[in-house]
Amino acid sequence: MKVWWLAGGAAVLAGVAVTAVVVAGGDKPAPAAATTVKVARGQVTATVSASGTVQAQQSRTLGFTTSGTLTELTVKAGDVVAAGAVLARIDATAAQDAVTAARDSVSSAQDALDRAEEAAAKATATPTPTPSASRSGAAGPQTGGGGGGNQQQGNSVQSTSDNLFTAQQRLNNAKLSLVQANAKLAGTVITAPVAGKVLAVTGTVGSAAGSSVITLAGTGDVVVQAQFTEAEVAHLQVGQVARITLPDDAGTKYDGKVIQIDPAGTVSNRLVRYAALIAFDKVPDTLLYGQSATVAVVTASADGVLSVPSTAVHDGKVTVRINGKDEERAVETGLRGDVDTEIKSGLAEGDEIVTAGR
Repeated sequence: MKVWWLAGGAAVLAGVAVTAVVVAGGDKPAPAAATTVKVARGQVTATVSASGTVQAQQSRTLGFTTSGTLTELTVKAGDVVAAGAVLARIDATAAQDAVTAARDSVSSAQDALDRAEEAAAKATATPTPTPSASRSGAAGPQTGGGGGGNQQQGNSVQSTSDNLFTAQQRLNNAKLSLVQANAKLAGTVITAPVAGKVLAVTGTVGSAAGSSVITLAGTGDVVVQAQFTEAEVAHLQVGQVARITLPDDAGTKYDGKVIQIDPAGTVSNRLVRYAALIAFDKVPDTLLYGQSATVAVVTASADGVLSVPSTAVHDGKVTVRINGKDEERAVETGLRGDVDTEIKSGLAEGDEIVTAGR
């Protein structure tokens, strides 16, 4: 078999041109270029993350203190209301009539008390009869008429005192009835006790209404209930800062705080999880109850410290590049954060550290 070699490594075999490719057996792929980063001063943070749901920490069922026909309904489910806003009313005709009657009773009782006080003042101002003296200057024997006068005056004072007491009682009762009537009148209107979001409305205008008409969740009570593992909950504390992310706006981080950690866990597939409540510092207006959320709780933080990417630290050592040459150096580390690790000693700000490609 003849093979004619041509320039460029091509050969002709039986009239067919063949290109020969030669690979040296000792060649290896070129290593990836190492990447470096300079030691910087800043903040190192460690967090634990979990998923949860948005919910109202406390909801309120609002209604009327008396039954009646619903005459006004100003809200619907989903509305956000301010504290003190009027949400609904029922027919207040009977309650208003009761207040008017109670006021009349108070006025009448006050007049009666004024008259009783005037009578009491006159009775106490009447002088008591004194025994008459004899012609010789000595006191003569008293007759039965003088004693009868004293007795009569005493009876009159007692009667006046009784009338005064009765008049005061009547006024007290009338004022109490007025307070109760005003309370019933106030109960014909539902106002928002706190700023919140309406979760549910029962009834329509013209229908009978009672003690349960509107369910309101306070906007200040909105929390994310998230589930953490045993290892994660060990780092949680009430008051820690958190960042909350909602699925409909993943680019926005909402500030929050841990306000409660359940002391008892729940078991699912042999994994124990503990619920924690994270409250919003400022509740978004577009927040939906029941929607999912992700929370990242800052469990530790170091500010103004030297740090390098955690991937650059191996067994307490880093690789430092000096004038194009790499040398391994031992360092003392502090907080190991989610991305960076604190460097307490062994490096200076601006040192160039090899992070990859080694």
